[in-house]
Amino acid sequence: MSIVSVRSAGLTHCGSVRDENQDQYVIAEMSRTMVVKSSGLAMSDGTRLLGDSFATIFLVADGMGGHVGGREASRSAIEYFLASILNKLTWVESVTQDNEVAFRKVLEDTLSEAHRELQSFAEKKPELKDMGTTLTMAYVTWPQLYIVHAGDTRCYLYRDRELKLITRDHTVAQQMMMSGRLKPNEGERSPWSNVLVNALGAGAPEVVPDLYCVTLNPDDRLLLCSDGLNKHVSDERIAVSLSQRNVPEETTGALVKMALEGGGSDNVTVLVADFLATQGSSLMRTFSEIPTAQKVITEFDRDAGEVDTSDLESPTPITEEITLDSNRRI
Repeated sequence: MSIVSVRSAGLTHCGSVRDENQDQYVIAEMSRTMVVKSSGLAMSDGTRLLGDSFATIFLVADGMGGHVGGREASRSAIEYFLASILNKLTWVESVTQDNEVAFRKVLEDTLSEAHRELQSFAEKKPELKDMGTTLTMAYVTWPQLYIVHAGDTRCYLYRDRELKLITRDHTVAQQMMMSGRLKPNEGERSPWSNVLVNALGAGAPEVVPDLYCVTLNPDDRLLLCSDGLNKHVSDERIAVSLSQRNVPEETTGALVKMALEGGGSDNVTVLVADFLATQGSSLMRTFSEIPTAQKVITEFDRDAGEVDTSDLESPTPITEEITLDSNRRI
């Protein structure tokens, strides 16, 4: 049986035009911990014992609302998310039919709570009234990947020489493409690509979390990025970079360099994670099969524009289990 290890790296840059970076990112591992208070053994009080990692977390947030507001919004949202996960999800070492619904609800509720925290904070400081942020989090407990998402930061999966965008951009441009008012290849160049219809804070009455579930395979590559990357680097060029299979540190550096060479008009943040198989007996926890009645089941080659998840008048959260057939080309 294969044991899968995670090798990852992140890199952020303020870009070639802006003088401040409002992007934030975190890569973290979840594990059990024990703090020794007193012991007759050869360990001092306060010694911290760590168990094996049971989950890896990847977070990207892209702030907006002026220099101070954008930086504060992205930082505060990530800090709130990490604190909530630390206090609410420590019991989730594996997701089963018994706790899967509660697990998903925690992710969705945490995004909504972070939104309300930003709104409350901004109300107390008029200079921060427009503060807001995108947020995309990937939570991996092998082999399952959960993504909770709002805004236009992106999560991609690279598998079998194919790059697929998992998340949907919550922008006016995306809505216009879905309605046929913009061609699919015109979205990135449209001025409406910078106008969000779903994000944390920014004076909106609510945020609508999108939640995705993907079953990972060994040798998959995961990419999270702020829009400073995809504004200047096409999916085709991103795929070529990922296909070279350099270590994540080199891949993140190459992608950020491409964004800067393409114009660097925005902050750019890139996270890359490789899921590497080694041979041996595995004690890694896995997810049980989940009844499909509670989810919208889609094939992974479904067009991203088929469902509008960020309708301006009546936003509707979506939950998807995205299935990938490793025996066929996507």
